Amino acid sequence: MNPVGKKILITGGGSGIGLKLARRLAGENAVVIAGRDEERLVRARAETPSLLARRMDVTSEDEAREMIAWLEEELGGLDVLVNCAGLLRGYALTHAEAATKCDEDVQVNLLGALRMTRLALPLLQASGAGAVVYISSAVALAAVPGFSVYAATKAAVHSLARSLRAELAPSGIRVFDVLPPLVDTGPVGNLDVPKLSPGAVAEAIVDGIGRDHEEIRIGQVRQLAVIARIMPRLADRLVVRAFTQQRES
Repeated sequence: MNPVGKKILITGGGSGIGLKLARRLAGENAVVIAGRDEERLVRARAETPSLLARRMDVTSEDEAREMIAWLEEELGGLDVLVNCAGLLRGYALTHAEAATKCDEDVQVNLLGALRMTRLALPLLQASGAGAVVYISSAVALAAVPGFSVYAATKAAVHSLARSLRAELAPSGIRVFDVLPPLVDTGPVGNLDVPKLSPGAVAEAIVDGIGRDHEEIRIGQVRQLAVIARIMPRLADRLVVRAFTQQRES
């Protein structure tokens, strides 16, 4: 798929991977970034004036519907939906705020992506060359104590992408699944452990889409995916070791 001349919506586009991807694509596409933090969106537009921005919460059915209607009216449709909005938090299920955090994580990471995809499908089908991009994670492939809810949401997104790819194949809509390793952003940004920059991840996404790699494994995830299939316990140990280093740093 050639990511040029497209109408693109990126949720979670005000920072991190979403913003870097938006900037990477903005020169040759009509790119809209969406997010809950209006200040970030304003700052992103000031730095990259070619971007369009609109506040939206992926957990709100009304706001999501308004976004799709706005895209149809202002851009005349949508070619690519990038589900980048997400929360990465580690906590035990016995934590005092676990009930609230669990609900928020599932609402944003999984149900938000489902909502946006469901509502965008008519526009993507009308595009004739529509695509959905999901941001999963290396933790979808291995056990991660302390991050069980986050890992579960990303495993669900990974599974959703695989099944939806088969389901939407007759319509011509492409489904891309991105599995990055630890990324230097958000809650892990200031930790002294090996991780990729958001810009490097954005470049890998664009390259993967351009090469029609429907499952885009980035960096060490290429090896982890193979290990997880043939030696799952080893894959678990490798990922746990990385997250343990984070806690100790």
